[in-house]
Amino acid sequence: MRKLLNYIWLYLKDWRNLLAHSLIGVLILSVAFFIPVDPIYRISLLVLIVGFNILRMRYSKRKQKKDS
Repeated sequence: MRKLLNYIWLYLKDWRNLLAHSLIGVLILSVAFFIPVDPIYRISLLVLIVGFNILRMRYSKRKQKKDS
């Protein structure tokens, strides 16, 4: 459980993740005003973005270790 919380904390500290979530949040809100979207699609999009960013962070860590 502690390891999961550490990953979440590291994830939230990355400015690119915050930027991505902010942009997606604005996009979801703007779409919600014009086109009603089921909550399951919003949640699915959020999960996909979080998963993609976690993979990106792991890849960049491996690349840094390899370059060092």
